[in-house]
Amino acid sequence: MTAPLTAAAQAAAGARPVVAAPAADLASQPPINPRQKRLLSMPLLSGERTTGAAALPVDTRDGKAVDSALENLKIASAGIGDNLGSVGAASRVGSEAGLVLQLQDSFLRHASLAEGAIALVNELASVLRCERVTLGLVDGRDIDVVAISNSAEFKPQQDLLRQIAAAMQEAVDQSSRMVYPAAPDEPIRIVLAHADLHEHGGHAIASVVLASGGKAIGALLAQWRSGAPPEQSCLDLLDSAACALGPLVALRHRVERPWSARGTELLATAWQRLTRRRDPIPKALALALLTAVMAALFIPVTYRVGAPARIEGAVQRVVAAPLDGYLAKAHVRPGDSVRAGDLLIELADQDLLLEQRRWEGALAQHENGYAAALARSDRAQFVITQGKAGEARAQLELVRQQLSRTRLLAPIDGIVIKGDLSQGLGAPVQRGDSLITLAPAERYRLIVNVDERDIAGVAPGQRGQMALASSPSDPLAFVVERVTPVAAIQDGRNTFEVEARLLAAAPLLRPGLQGIAKIEAGDRSTAWIWTHRGIDWLRLTLWSFLP
Repeated sequence: MTAPLTAAAQAAAGARPVVAAPAADLASQPPINPRQKRLLSMPLLSGERTTGAAALPVDTRDGKAVDSALENLKIASAGIGDNLGSVGAASRVGSEAGLVLQLQDSFLRHASLAEGAIALVNELASVLRCERVTLGLVDGRDIDVVAISNSAEFKPQQDLLRQIAAAMQEAVDQSSRMVYPAAPDEPIRIVLAHADLHEHGGHAIASVVLASGGKAIGALLAQWRSGAPPEQSCLDLLDSAACALGPLVALRHRVERPWSARGTELLATAWQRLTRRRDPIPKALALALLTAVMAALFIPVTYRVGAPARIEGAVQRVVAAPLDGYLAKAHVRPGDSVRAGDLLIELADQDLLLEQRRWEGALAQHENGYAAALARSDRAQFVITQGKAGEARAQLELVRQQLSRTRLLAPIDGIVIKGDLSQGLGAPVQRGDSLITLAPAERYRLIVNVDERDIAGVAPGQRGQMALASSPSDPLAFVVERVTPVAAIQDGRNTFEVEARLLAAAPLLRPGLQGIAKIEAGDRSTAWIWTHRGIDWLRLTLWSFLP
């Protein structure tokens, strides 16, 4: 573009009305063409703001022709100013959005709030070209300074930090952006703390509130060395950064708070909702919770002591080996039902049969000697042979008794509950060894292994129920008959055996069945039932530490 056209465009952009002037009046240089006597120029507007200018040389001095050219230029340039303004605004908006994303990245790339806050204020100070940016967070009723740009360490007791915190508190209390010195078009605010901070260093100050969920959680305060109010673009960027960073800072701060502070905040939030009008749900929940607590404290319920239990026969008979020998046959196995007199076990009898024949021969020999001595009237020999015959007779009877004991019979009607000898045929047995255990078929007792912590509440005569593992839906009623005063170790716990009698027999009841028994041990409150174990443990622990 030549100098006259540039000068005409600048004149139109500065004066705003349409300019139609001789070319010689607009530039000291000669016009582009000597025949062109006029330069027409006009501003390009976007609303009330000038976004550019258009200049056009014409070669006529006719006023009507000039007016017609101006009108055509106006029509041709209509909308160009709006387009130029939109392009500039979009460029500024895009640049501002990029800076906000850059600030978010600086804050989020660090693992802790303190590190992220330092990176954020340093980046924001560089973008805003200001001397200092400070981040503070609300802690109760005060503002705690978290980070200051270009300052890794700072002392909370410094006067400058107290003034900065007071200025940020002033912005939070009024929930608005504060600028000092304020521009003429800024709303009137209470800026006492900002004025004190300005007097301290002579900086221009702008503070914005960080909010999350409609609640102020902190503030950002920027200070410029020049005392003049900051540019509007800097204030807009500060507002955008506060809006974008507020929820992120609140989330990071909430995560790093101790559990006590989070619990207090949760209780405060619950109380606020509880006291809120026209919100019946929290009140109904609180009433239901209070009712449940009062019921747990004051309404008695049946306290039941639970413990593992097993079924045993009321009387158990052991079939033991009557003599040393070898196992020949086993006619029953555990679970078989037997009647009194049924053959259970047979022991090997070959040795006993040989012993029987030997003593039978000896007895016959002594009887013959006895008869011969009697015939000879040999009194001495008679007495000797008579004694030997008696000894042989006794030994023979002993062998016959042992032979009869090789066949072991069932002493009672019942069920075999122990002793599977079918896999040990031919094995040696010794006199007194337990071979088979029998229990009555319809007479049982219940053994409950009660923990020592609960044994104090169990006494004879108490009732209860037992749920078997084989049929948990059909509990069996029982009554306690005896509490064994001797403790035993079971599964690492010190327990006492409680004997109980079943009140009704079940059709599929068998010795050895196991389950869970619950003994009714009086009435207690639900709260006591839930907490007495822990309270007893605490008492015992405190007692062990007391001198």
